[in-house]
Amino acid sequence: MKNEMKNEMKNTPQSEPSHETLWKFMERGILADENRHDALVYFGRRISRQTFVKQVHLWARVIKGMGLAEGDELLLFGPSLPEFIYIMLAADMTGVRANLPNLMVSPQALDTMIGKSRVAFVFDGMEKMIRNTLQREQFEQIVIVSATRSMGYPLKMMASPLNSIRHFRKRHRAKYLTADSAIRHFGHYDGPLEAAAEKGKAAFIFCSSGTSGKGVASQIGMSDEAMIAMFRNALAFNENGNPFCAGTTSYCQLPPFVCTGFFVLVLAPLFRGMTVYLDPRPDVRHFTKNILALRPQTTLATGASWVHLIDHVDRLIQNGKRPDLSFFRFPVMGGEGCTPQALQHINEVMEACGSSVALTSGYGLSETFSVCTVDYQPTGFNKDYSRHAVCVGAPFPGVTVGIFDEEGKELGCNQRGEIRVKTQSLTGGYINNPELNKTKLQGGWLHTQDLGELDRNGKLFIYGRMAQYVEAPDGEKVYLYTLPADAQHVRASPGRAAY
Repeated sequence: MKNEMKNEMKNTPQSEPSHETLWKFMERGILADENRHDALVYFGRRISRQTFVKQVHLWARVIKGMGLAEGDELLLFGPSLPEFIYIMLAADMTGVRANLPNLMVSPQALDTMIGKSRVAFVFDGMEKMIRNTLQREQFEQIVIVSATRSMGYPLKMMASPLNSIRHFRKRHRAKYLTADSAIRHFGHYDGPLEAAAEKGKAAFIFCSSGTSGKGVASQIGMSDEAMIAMFRNALAFNENGNPFCAGTTSYCQLPPFVCTGFFVLVLAPLFRGMTVYLDPRPDVRHFTKNILALRPQTTLATGASWVHLIDHVDRLIQNGKRPDLSFFRFPVMGGEGCTPQALQHINEVMEACGSSVALTSGYGLSETFSVCTVDYQPTGFNKDYSRHAVCVGAPFPGVTVGIFDEEGKELGCNQRGEIRVKTQSLTGGYINNPELNKTKLQGGWLHTQDLGELDRNGKLFIYGRMAQYVEAPDGEKVYLYTLPADAQHVRASPGRAAY
């Protein structure tokens, strides 16, 4: 069975792919807001949309001034700092491919991911982690970006800058620059900046979330037209309850390499006139503290983060304090999930604290740049908690989802098999991995190796990975989801939504 959501809006996801850069497309959306709403808030400092666009153009001049030409590659290694957003979009503007490796890979794995990058932009708190990699002769310039650079005063003066590179810079002075030094040295470039989009060309290199089936993140190339196709999908989706609403706020802890969540929390909100609160500290304590303090309408986090937030709210209620959660408009759980019972408790607490919308579960993949399915309800708490898995909803506009058996036969509703996805936002391929391209990308379908089923309403339930099974004495495969929940402490994942 396959299910495809359709829409009637102008410029539908099924329209011809765009042949412009992602930045050119986004810039129009950002400027269309006419500076009514701030683009970013970073540790209290508000960054206007006009400033945001100026910063992207400034970093584009730096990139060109450093000698990078269209088709070259740069390495971007760090968390959600404003500078890294500017740089990745500036790279797209200039036709330079931004390579964003997974921040959690080993130094040995990173060595295989740096590609042909001649220039690296690295967060100062992570420079030590990849110092040996940065010593490779291929790197001509290394720009160190501090987390404090875009903070406002007096916080910027109070924060302790990380100076772990000082002794190293003395021995490699010609290669190492601070962000401000890079701007002084190269920001005077006055030649042409904007490159034309090239159909099918990888504009960014992101990391997959493990679809290789080996638990190892593989690199994928994402073209401008594929990324813009996801925007068109989101615009169609936005007709249902307007979750991406101008004038509202989004909260993001996710680093840029997490491209699917980065789309939901940063790129789509910026395009739609929302204000994005950035925090580069991806831990549950800061998530809980900032959600209650900043009150964002949109956010996305793992099940563990949501459980931590609700546990904290439970304690407040027990102490006679009932927090107001009425600000939520599009709260999303993705990546690591939780059990249906845990989700039910989360939603009961959210409803009791004034939220008009339940926690949204979804399924997304780096290979499709973002959302594949989403169980979003603009209002109400009508959720199904009866299965071993959390429902991750119906296919996103412009996305086709099918369930297939091991022989490649498409299955009917309520039959479990491999989830396959087809969409215009699909990656053009895995980087330097022809084996994966051959086995995972066939006939326009992405073979996810995730195990799931579609119900009669076209909603998807995910039970885990196809590789997660044991073999019975008679040779029959027994998938882990079939074991009793109380025996295996099942964490029925809502999928890798937005991760």
